[in-house]
Amino acid sequence: MGVEGLVRAAPVRRLRWLAVATCSALAAVGALATSGPSALASTLPSVGTSFDPESVTFVSLSTGWALGTAPCAPGGMCLALRETTDAGRSWSSTPLPASLVGAADHKVDGAPADLWGGSEFGLNVRFADPADGWIYGGLEVPGSVGPALWSTHDGGLSWREQPTAGLTWSIFDLEAAAGRVHLMAEKAGWGGVTVESSPAARDDWHAVLALGNNAGGAEPSGLIVLHGRGGWLVEGNDRGTAGSARLDSDGQWVAWTPPCASVGHSFAAPAASSATNLVAVCVMGGFAYGLSKAAPPGAALQSSWLYFSDNGGRTFAAGPELGLQGYSFGDVLASPSPGVVLLSRAYFGNGDVNEQDLTASFDGGYHWTVVYRGQLLYLGFTSPAQGVGIVQSSKSTTAMIMTFDGGHHWGPVTF
Repeated sequence: MGVEGLVRAAPVRRLRWLAVATCSALAAVGALATSGPSALASTLPSVGTSFDPESVTFVSLSTGWALGTAPCAPGGMCLALRETTDAGRSWSSTPLPASLVGAADHKVDGAPADLWGGSEFGLNVRFADPADGWIYGGLEVPGSVGPALWSTHDGGLSWREQPTAGLTWSIFDLEAAAGRVHLMAEKAGWGGVTVESSPAARDDWHAVLALGNNAGGAEPSGLIVLHGRGGWLVEGNDRGTAGSARLDSDGQWVAWTPPCASVGHSFAAPAASSATNLVAVCVMGGFAYGLSKAAPPGAALQSSWLYFSDNGGRTFAAGPELGLQGYSFGDVLASPSPGVVLLSRAYFGNGDVNEQDLTASFDGGYHWTVVYRGQLLYLGFTSPAQGVGIVQSSKSTTAMIMTFDGGHHWGPVTF
């Protein structure tokens, strides 16, 4: 994807399955205790109704694209693409192929096939550079969901649908860096998960890695994190991590032990602030394991902890504790620079989500501040200072927020 892919967090669909960290009170020493929110850390008001962003990608501090929905005749909402060349201050409309818009707006049981507003599936946009980009994800078809993949190599002037034969369900993730693009998706016929790669500047996809299936649980998902020529990926679901790999200096995906393997296999993708510095959130015991002997001293079953690596993910060490049952941490996670961590926090009461916010630590997880109140769907950083997020602004609409001071303050983006 674009530059923010270096430290980006995966989008969070509205129907979340990542519930392994819904664990009862904040722990004592090192637990996540937030100070008072800043002036901008309040739920974002609705900022216009002309465009609801679903996905965003930046290739520089100034240039980016947002995919979402906009009003279209007669009185409906259609898939739309917006472009900025001034860091989100203004946005222009970029045409999409009628066949793509029609496929996304095709009604299945009375609802559009691009069900971002009511499903864990939908479409996303990624650009590697000003010329090369992709729209990917899944569109609902009668009784199922089918993969969707489109590419452009002229900055969005034209788009071409890519073949997805052999794939099923939704494309989990797609990211680009160092001149190549990688995607992860399920293979048809219960054939496991495949990772495919292509040069970013042309469409030449080849399978480069095969991963196994999940053993039951909710629908699987996968996340790819890239930084320069390196990268990491995980696939799994609410039962834990089922497969993982690391992109080595030769551009090959090789075996890799994911962050939480020794303490319960909870599904966790790292955020990378550099090629060597990573952070992840691990739940002690994961879905159904007991407390591991490798757990941090004094850790309780189902407590959440930060785990850090300073050697490119070859090993991870426990950092501060986040909390115990009653909270879910890190469905959205980013680290724009070493020691800076931003993560989502949700409080569960009586089985429902009572409140959600974005919290930030600027000292490696020892002290936290609420920097935004509300539900984050996506979070990514283009540089250590500039970041962008997609948020739920109401039950049926989304909005975008940006920071220009490393995550301390966030403000709304108007389309």
